[in-house]
Amino acid sequence: MARRSPLEKIEALTVRIADLEADRERAVAFAMAAGASWAHIGTALGVSAQAAHKRYRWLRHSPTTGECWYEPPLAAVGRRRPT
Repeated sequence: MARRSPLEKIEALTVRIADLEADRERAVAFAMAAGASWAHIGTALGVSAQAAHKRYRWLRHSPTTGECWYEPPLAAVGRRRPT
């Protein structure tokens, strides 16, 4: 069996990390849909409730397709700070 180069290993690990992060987002979305509190979600993630909320508050999930996406509120889209 041929050994992978360091760059090939980095590429493979990057794919695995992306897959794991997507799985984690789906799990958070399922927990939210099941009524879990931010405190419980934060505990499961190893962070505070506030940190969990800040990271996942815009996470949305389709129970039909299983797809997850981030959807910020419309009020935040295109809003500019006063100069």
